[in-house]
Amino acid sequence: MKDCMIKKSTYIDTSMNTNEIKTYRLIIKGKVQGVGFRHWFSDLAISLGLNGYIQNKESKDEVEAIIQGDMQSILSITEKAKNGPSLALVEGVIPNSIISNVKYSGFIVKYET
Repeated sequence: MKDCMIKKSTYIDTSMNTNEIKTYRLIIKGKVQGVGFRHWFSDLAISLGLNGYIQNKESKDEVEAIIQGDMQSILSITEKAKNGPSLALVEGVIPNSIISNVKYSGFIVKYET
């Protein structure tokens, strides 16, 4: 990720101004590939007004999402990702705050090339 710095954490700091735009990287682990997780997550992100993307990771048990928006929406999608769609079996969601100069517009599902 160009122009980004990741702040390691296993929780989301809720003491921040909730209207300020923040960027987080989520790693979602478990049975999350081949079960519609990315499209489910993308639809949810769009409904919450979040920007960014989601993609499969090389390991077959992880997806990565970069989400940008207000803290309330970030907290909401992070909590909902812990369950995922009906065919998924989520084992964990790891959030990391990112200090980024990138401003995302819209939300997309990235595919392997």
